Amino acid sequence: MITSELHNQVCHEWKKKLLTMTKEMRRRDLSLHLGSEQTRNDPFGPMDLADIEEIKHAFGTAGFAGRVYYQAVDYFIRLKVEPFQAVLNTWMRGAKAKVNALDVPFAEVITWCQETADNRARSALAKEARSICAFLAPFSYASWKALFNVLEHDLGYTDYIAFCEEKRGVSLTGSVSRAQDFLSETRETYRGLVEPWLNKVTGLSLKDASRFDAIYLLGLRYLDHLFPQEISIDKIISFFRKWGMDLFGNPALHIHSEGMPGRQSYCIPVDIPGEAHVIVGPLQGWLDMESLFHELGHALSFIYTDPSLPPEEKDFFQSGALSEAFAFLLQRMCMSREFLQKILGLSAENAQIVSRAHALKMLTLARRYAAKLFIEVENFRLGQLKKG
Repeated sequence: MITSELHNQVCHEWKKKLLTMTKEMRRRDLSLHLGSEQTRNDPFGPMDLADIEEIKHAFGTAGFAGRVYYQAVDYFIRLKVEPFQAVLNTWMRGAKAKVNALDVPFAEVITWCQETADNRARSALAKEARSICAFLAPFSYASWKALFNVLEHDLGYTDYIAFCEEKRGVSLTGSVSRAQDFLSETRETYRGLVEPWLNKVTGLSLKDASRFDAIYLLGLRYLDHLFPQEISIDKIISFFRKWGMDLFGNPALHIHSEGMPGRQSYCIPVDIPGEAHVIVGPLQGWLDMESLFHELGHALSFIYTDPSLPPEEKDFFQSGALSEAFAFLLQRMCMSREFLQKILGLSAENAQIVSRAHALKMLTLARRYAAKLFIEVENFRLGQLKKG
């Protein structure tokens, strides 16, 4: 009986400690994404191998209880790898691509491509970006090498793939097989639909286009002349009243709209369900709106979580799949013909143009993620990471 009580006490104390650490870590991430330098080098609380072993013994590695162990492992890995990542981040912040007389910060390459209709300018940027990536590759590899060292020598995993499969409870081999099937099944449809679209927008064929041309194509900025200029973030938020959600009166939701249009968007749940932050750029076009809805999907999945759930069910999640499901649902909904016509007031013709382009974008992204999974699993399996 005493042993059982002691075990329960140990479990309670570790869950409480890890929950506090998790909230502090997310709050620091929030500060960094909002541009604060004050917490950039603040250390986390201590976590050593003895702690990891104690948590593993107390909770095991399976089911909801196992999430506590993996939350501790993630925290331990971050402590070990973050110094190497900080070096990479420092070089990335200073890196710039020169296009004609313009310096494009490396962190703004994607946004710049989304805005730039000039094929030659994007081609020039592609050459610059490749050189920058080649320079940054050793710093990126150092971070991965530090991670592999922790997994193999500290935690006893055979490789990164084995760790991911155990942590998430999925077979990456099976996932890769399904991804390959999807790519095969959609190849002809993709080429038949996307090549004419690409050629119409850029004048390029698929074989002549680069990933930077794809960034421009998928950014949809060339359709922003159809975007209703009277639409604001407040009007978007008020839409959810139709679903019985008063987001204006919900103190858990915080929206930060700053920086440039098309900036990388984030949702950071600091305290689930009591505090979630959505970080987006100004609402000036289709990309901004779908990014806002995507991040709101994440946020809603967090702030409408049952507060009575224990940390291992609401705070310690090892996969973002559930949150992503809500995010992509809202993202696709806001670009549907029905939403564009009935809510935003577009004509049937313009709603069809925008919705069709977005549907092709989603097909392209689905194929991209499928191919990315296949390539990354192969790279990790073969140890081909030195080139970034």
